[in-house]
Amino acid sequence: MKNSWKKPTDVPATQDNAPAMFLDYFYPIHFSIGMKIEAGLMECGRLDRHQTVIMWILRSELQRTEKTAIHRKDVVRLMTNWYDITSSSVSKALRALSREPLGYITLSEDPNSGREKLIEMTDAGRQHCDEMIASACKVIRRITDHFSKEENQMGIYMFMRMDDEFSAYRDDDNK
Repeated sequence: MKNSWKKPTDVPATQDNAPAMFLDYFYPIHFSIGMKIEAGLMECGRLDRHQTVIMWILRSELQRTEKTAIHRKDVVRLMTNWYDITSSSVSKALRALSREPLGYITLSEDPNSGREKLIEMTDAGRQHCDEMIASACKVIRRITDHFSKEENQMGIYMFMRMDDEFSAYRDDDNK
């Protein structure tokens, strides 16, 4: 039986076939490319995978919200979206990130809830995130150096647009 699948560049994208065409790239982007970038984030060698993801969540959420702290429950929620991980495993990773020799975060009691903790990134944590970003950028640069300026701009624009749309989609589900 002949393979009837065609490369997406052979078929023009339409409103009807665009979802399936995007889905064809889900595996290579999410797993192949995503795992290579995650490995780049971990090249600094001091953190395990869960700790690396926590640092990335902190960096991303603090930057996105322009806040100085994030609730522990939000880190747990975001971590369990990515991994099959328990709340106690997240707590263990957070404690390790807060202790020496790392000292990348501080955990403090939320003034509005005695049970909830607030997580702040320390200067050492911000420096580690900068190192993680530099390392991951080296991985990404291996690809983007082969793109034109327009292709890089288009790729970034598409990631931004998809994030905007999926964020709006999530917000609609929460109403």
